[in-house]
Amino acid sequence: MTAVPARTAGVVSRMIAGVVDVAVAAGIVVGSYFAVTFFLFVVGWRRIEVDDLRWWMTTTSYLVVLTGYLFVCWATSGRTVGCVTMGLRVTRHSGERLHVVAALVRAWLCAVFPIGLLWVAVSPSRSSLHDLVVRSRVVYTHDA
Repeated sequence: MTAVPARTAGVVSRMIAGVVDVAVAAGIVVGSYFAVTFFLFVVGWRRIEVDDLRWWMTTTSYLVVLTGYLFVCWATSGRTVGCVTMGLRVTRHSGERLHVVAALVRAWLCAVFPIGLLWVAVSPSRSSLHDLVVRSRVVYTHDA
């Protein structure tokens, strides 16, 4: 019996997976903020107020968390929570797991330039700009 090659995922399933992953990263940032605030309150070091959060601190921490989350997931299993939800996996074109450097570059690109995903809608190979840069592919896992 011959193996059927996995189909490349389209823009809708990838966008839904991306929204789930953005929500997971936001939850990690908010949860971390509450944990640190609670710890500082219990220890009594100082009172934390919303004014203490600067926009650049929040944005930077969010981008770091999102990049780290995507990187760890793609470098280990090729699947984030959003990918699992939508039945997707990020691989090399050969179907193997992404190289660590490729996973890091792809994660950073997805975090700072998410609009690159829209290239999937016009690309004949269904590749985002992130995929073209690191030579990755997002495939449906339920086809395998």
